[in-house]
Amino acid sequence: MKYEGGIIILRVCRGAAVLAALLMGAVSAAAQPAELPATVVTLTGKAELFKKGDTKWGTAELRDEVREGDGVRTSPAVRTTLRTGGGHSIRLAALTQVFVLAPAGAPAGAGTDPQPVRLRLDRGWLWVAVTPGIHAQAPIEVIAGPARVAVREGGVGFRLNRDGSVIVRTYHGLAVVRGSSPGATWELRLPELQEVLVPASVPPAENRKITKEEGEGLWVLWNEEQDYVAYGGKAPVR
Repeated sequence: MKYEGGIIILRVCRGAAVLAALLMGAVSAAAQPAELPATVVTLTGKAELFKKGDTKWGTAELRDEVREGDGVRTSPAVRTTLRTGGGHSIRLAALTQVFVLAPAGAPAGAGTDPQPVRLRLDRGWLWVAVTPGIHAQAPIEVIAGPARVAVREGGVGFRLNRDGSVIVRTYHGLAVVRGSSPGATWELRLPELQEVLVPASVPPAENRKITKEEGEGLWVLWNEEQDYVAYGGKAPVR
């Protein structure tokens, strides 16, 4: 009887251990961005993919999956699009590099709400388009030099400059721009058809009317066409 009792106790312990592991896995999964993995859905030439844990870049292919810790970069005259699980779009222009960062961690009392996809723009031009609708929180957040931008809705463009500054433009929808450094306390709302230049070392000036610069016309037009079809953007003006 003791032998049988021992077996029963062992099984109960094993069952408790399995249950605990499952619960811990569920909490961990809930803390991860529900939008990941993102998938490579557009590729107009050679782009490269860096997988977490690798030591070198490899060739990106259509339908490759991009997860936390992975990076994507484009060659000259190449652009690529990543689509998240919820249908949000992350578009890289030529000579652009981004990495998917680990979640920042939910604030106290936030429970297990899904975390946004956090991107770090290392260079180039980036466009993020969020599907239309009401989002409890921004599904995508971009850290671009001195700025940390929550894309709440619509289409938002980023250009990282050589002097370390970044231009953030909301073509339609809404973005919330904050400082990316731990000590930054400023925050501003960036509604559609407005932009802000965030310098490398000081808070930005006020928002201004959105501008267009030489050399980016085709890039903007391509994104406006994509957004008009699927992301609530206005019909592009040719």
